[in-house]
Amino acid sequence: MTDGETWLNILARERTFRYNLSMEQSSLQTKNTYPTYPLAELHAHLGTSVAPPILWQIAHDRGIKLPKSEYHEFRDYITLSPERPMPLNDYFSQVYHNILDPLSSGTWAVESAVYNTMSGAYRNGIELIELRTNPMKHNFNNEVDLDHLIMAMLRGMERALLEHSKLSAGIIFCIAREFDVERNKIIIEKAIKYHKRGVVAIDIAGPGTPGFDITAYKDVFENARAAGLGITVHSGEALDANDMWEALENLRPSRIGHGILASRDPALMDELVTRGVVLEICPLSNLATAALANEEALRATLRTLVDHGVKFCINTDWPEVIEDGHLQKQYRMLLEKGMLTDAELRTSARTAFEASFIPGPGLSAYL
Repeated sequence: MTDGETWLNILARERTFRYNLSMEQSSLQTKNTYPTYPLAELHAHLGTSVAPPILWQIAHDRGIKLPKSEYHEFRDYITLSPERPMPLNDYFSQVYHNILDPLSSGTWAVESAVYNTMSGAYRNGIELIELRTNPMKHNFNNEVDLDHLIMAMLRGMERALLEHSKLSAGIIFCIAREFDVERNKIIIEKAIKYHKRGVVAIDIAGPGTPGFDITAYKDVFENARAAGLGITVHSGEALDANDMWEALENLRPSRIGHGILASRDPALMDELVTRGVVLEICPLSNLATAALANEEALRATLRTLVDHGVKFCINTDWPEVIEDGHLQKQYRMLLEKGMLTDAELRTSARTAFEASFIPGPGLSAYL
């Protein structure tokens, strides 16, 4: 066992101890207050974590033309739900990259977005949050210096941590499947550079892209791991980006973003259990993007993972652009619909704290 692994194990035990203390003080109450125990959010994207009123204000402050000129129509245009789903790649092309990324770009916007997202999460019962983003998708196509942009993100996080002493937070940098290797390497280098300031991990995200070769990143991911960064990979959400086996063999992630397609592969589930890999499950996101056809498909996926002993935690993915997408509401939904039991949801919450890449509590983690 390496020194880094020992350190992470110690942190996991400390988080479990703190979590159990909080759990002893909470119990299942009414459906309007559930869950009463502390929550951790490990999978939320910056552009989809900004509330529509704030996006609307940013657009009008900057004079950015929107596809809808009336606020409620704009909100409905960018918001998904299980009843109003949109295929993942369609949302990427029509809304995410054309509207949400530009509105959350530039130093002022990213600082405000990170601060408001993390502060809002804490006010809604989340005690630990990892917010992920690709900084190159928020710098107006290289018009804004990347270091200035990253520092703005970190200022937003530091302000949230300063105002909320019980909050723990970190930022994950995503490389993109649609980027070339050289651009992605720059993002990883920036993650290493700002690791001690609050960039806690790296990720691979984006739609399936012809020519993307996960093996090309083996060495740079090892460099990031040696520098202390955590490793997670978006995979197994959609068939065009289902490279979980390749990710496990070449990048050795400790977590996988989504990973729902593992439920169809018993050998893969066995491998996940053997390696102790945690899946970052995002229930309503998978329904809203038609990654899962309906609630029965979600139920079957969750029950299969539970039955095989695969570790997972519950997350939002896109909390502000999915109707009722906040983490607490998703916990209540899963309980009320009988998809997971109270005990299983508590285990999921505990798993999230234990699997976090954040090195310590509050602002002191980076001082």
